[in-house]
Amino acid sequence: MNESEALRWRIWLELELEAVWLYPVIGARFDALHAAATAAHEEHSDLRDALVSVLADADIEPPGPLVSYEVGDLDSVEDAQDVAAGLEQRLCASIAALTGEVDGEERERVVRELRATAVRAASWGAAPQPFPGLG
Repeated sequence: MNESEALRWRIWLELELEAVWLYPVIGARFDALHAAATAAHEEHSDLRDALVSVLADADIEPPGPLVSYEVGDLDSVEDAQDVAAGLEQRLCASIAALTGEVDGEERERVVRELRATAVRAASWGAAPQPFPGLG
């Protein structure tokens, strides 16, 4: 794994760590979003673990989580949906940037995750994009 690829994997992992922090907060604050936030938390926890493994396999120290993240206002269901959609869109951009760094089966895996993340972004209210992460 070259330096540029390692950086892309680390950035993606940093955003997954933010997601793992964010979704329990949303689920705890808003009963209407609890089920969706719980499902998103589980998906992001699995991705976090997978990305830690990718970096560990390359002998690269993975970043750790922050104590807290500045996510903006979470005063309403709509605010929470906007914050979640925004995070998923940032994840799309991060994952899209990685697609140019990997090839073969690894690229297929990254593209699958990009697609899943774009669907998750739309489920939180983000406008669908023809090329997620590039808009």
